[in-house]
Amino acid sequence: MLKELEKQIRDLKKQLAEVQREQDILRLQPCMGDSEIMKKDGKVDELDGKAKNLERTIQDLTKRRLLLTSSKIGSYDSPSSDDSS
Repeated sequence: MLKELEKQIRDLKKQLAEVQREQDILRLQPCMGDSEIMKKDGKVDELDGKAKNLERTIQDLTKRRLLLTSSKIGSYDSPSSDDSS
């Protein structure tokens, strides 16, 4: 389960990097008229929405991964606790 989460996080981070690259390329492109500006703005808004969604998903999966790792660590009994009983 933990490895699956880590793989999902890695894949989402790659997707986020690709979206950010697209955003950078799009922002550098010149526009010649109102229609081009409107198309560019629409595409920028779409990419911004994708990026925010990916960031939110990455944060959620990271929190879930941390909870899983902390619960696994907490579920192990230390050897010294058996001796003290």
